[in-house]
Amino acid sequence: MAKRQTTKLSNQIIVRMDDETKEAFMNKVQSEGKTASELIMGWIRSYLTEETQATPDLSKMNADLENLKQQVAVLQNELMGKSAA
Repeated sequence: MAKRQTTKLSNQIIVRMDDETKEAFMNKVQSEGKTASELIMGWIRSYLTEETQATPDLSKMNADLENLKQQVAVLQNELMGKSAA
């Protein structure tokens, strides 16, 4: 069984849900020998430790794309010149 929290916790997050969902959740949690709080805190801790995806630098991506377009154009011109010869 999971190690119990020894620090006194005083904050709450209230989640609204229908009775059927709550009952099914509580039954499943209980059948697994856990508490709702343990499970939810595990989800929260897991979420907090996930790496945040960096926002892509669109201006750099655009510059890279333009550079690649220029390189492709140069290669196409070279290829056309060789095939004409």
